[in-house]
Amino acid sequence: MEKNETPVGLAPSADSPREKKRKLQIGRGAVMVICGIGLAAFALYTFTVLYGIFTAAN
Repeated sequence: MEKNETPVGLAPSADSPREKKRKLQIGRGAVMVICGIGLAAFALYTFTVLYGIFTAAN
């Protein structure tokens, strides 16, 4: 990354390249946490539905 280049996904600012890199890493980490929570919620929902189907059959 060049000194004056602003990466995709980051608003233009007067931050140093080091600060821009740190902000990008934090942003990617936040996206991963949100995706992880969504995946866990979906897995819980799927388990609940399957549990309901299999216990209703008995």
